[in-house]
Amino acid sequence: MSASSAPREQVVIDASAMVDLLARAGDRYSAVRARLARTVMHAPAHFDAEVLSALGRLQRGGALTVVQVDAALDELRRAPVTRHCLTPLVVGAWARRDTLRLADALYVELADTAGLMLLTTDQRLARAWPSADAII
Repeated sequence: MSASSAPREQVVIDASAMVDLLARAGDRYSAVRARLARTVMHAPAHFDAEVLSALGRLQRGGALTVVQVDAALDELRRAPVTRHCLTPLVVGAWARRDTLRLADALYVELADTAGLMLLTTDQRLARAWPSADAII
C-alpha cells in the first residue's frame, strides 16, 4: 500500500492545538501542522467555544488583530473536524474531575471511549493524562 493510500489516523484534537494552528504561533504552528497531516480530526462539541474564547483572549492581549481572528474563525468553520455531542461524554468526564479540568475531561473521555489518540499542545493536560500526544 502506498503512503498516499494508507489509512488516515483518527485523532481527537483539543482547542489548544487548534488555536496554535489557527494563530500560526511560531514553532508550535509547524509542529501541529506536521502532526495533523493525514489525520481525521474529532472533537467534543464544546471545542468551537473553547477555540473562540482563546482567540478572543489573544486578540484582547494584542497577540492577534481582529482581522486575524476573523480569518481564524473562518478557517475553524471550514476545518474538517467531526464534532461529537457532549451528552454521552459528561458522566465519564465528571468521573475524571479529580485529575482534569472538566472541559479537558470531555476531550479525554471522547478519546478514551472512541479509542483515539488525543492531540494537545496543553502541557498541563498532557501531564494529567499521559496517553495524550503532547505536541511541543
